[in-house]
Amino acid sequence: MRTTAAEIAAHVGGEVRGDPQTVVTGYASLERARAGDLIYLDAEKHLARALASPATVLLVGRGVSARGKVLILVDNPKLAFAHAVEWLDPEPRLPAGIHPTAMVDASAAIGAGVGIGPYSVIEAEVRIGARCQIGAGCYVGTGASLGEDGVLFPRVVIYRNVHIGNRVRIHAGTVIGSDGFGYVLARDRYHKFPQRGRVEIGDDVEIGANCAIDRGALDATVIGEGAKLDNLVHIAHNVTLGAHCVLAAQTGIAGSSTLGHHVVGGGQLGVADHVRIEDEVQLGAQTGVFTGKRIPRGRVVWGTPARPVDELKRILVYFGRLPELAARVEALEKKSTPARRKRRSR
Repeated sequence: MRTTAAEIAAHVGGEVRGDPQTVVTGYASLERARAGDLIYLDAEKHLARALASPATVLLVGRGVSARGKVLILVDNPKLAFAHAVEWLDPEPRLPAGIHPTAMVDASAAIGAGVGIGPYSVIEAEVRIGARCQIGAGCYVGTGASLGEDGVLFPRVVIYRNVHIGNRVRIHAGTVIGSDGFGYVLARDRYHKFPQRGRVEIGDDVEIGANCAIDRGALDATVIGEGAKLDNLVHIAHNVTLGAHCVLAAQTGIAGSSTLGHHVVGGGQLGVADHVRIEDEVQLGAQTGVFTGKRIPRGRVVWGTPARPVDELKRILVYFGRLPELAARVEALEKKSTPARRKRRSR
């Protein structure tokens, strides 16, 4: 990898301050930077450290001015750095074509430039858009569809009747379209309620490793465009996840719950069934939302049950004082006991 500050600036829409022909040979974090590296600075308080580092070129905000380093001025340094790294060090791609060990049904429609890796299985009536990459050991079920430029990492399982948009990335071990958890209790026995719905995933979604997204029972489970799911996330049947939601690891969303757009959920979030979480809500790590709850737009909540974060902080102050308060109550009880006995004796 070898380029110049001028070439990087042209790619990210930046402006060079210093020698535009300065050579860049790598990229790194501020802590690990070496000579020749490109780094980014998203907070001016770290400027002194960045200037003292061995890094050669800094991506910085447009208002930053400094000497001693070549600067590339951009609107959003972290985003520009991400684009630069993708350009400088692109992920390896599968070669176009079908590996000899893969099994592809004759009725499947495979777009131009698609790569299908070893031991993958593509069932009947599947549609795979142009330039998709299907990693080793993947399974795509009957009638499923993938839009263009998608990536299925190894061992992804896509059940029947799952429809995935363009530029969707799904990491290893994830299962999409498995049956929802639906049963009917009759005469002390559970009977399976048929899970015949579908899954619809919008454009530009990324789904982490070992996630599970269930199909709708009769209708659809929907993941909106631009949503990002961390590893180990479970989305149950008939859930609707709005556009550009972000859910951290070990989150579970139970059946028929609805999340609006730009909802952010911390790790180990638990949302019960038939919950409505409106647009732009933020839910802290380990928050629990009970069945049927509605959280209004823009709220920041935390705890179990979910409460506005300022209210929960006040409650936690009292929790921290419980040993002290218990000791005071015990002391008061001891003081009052002789007096109560005296009154009883009269």
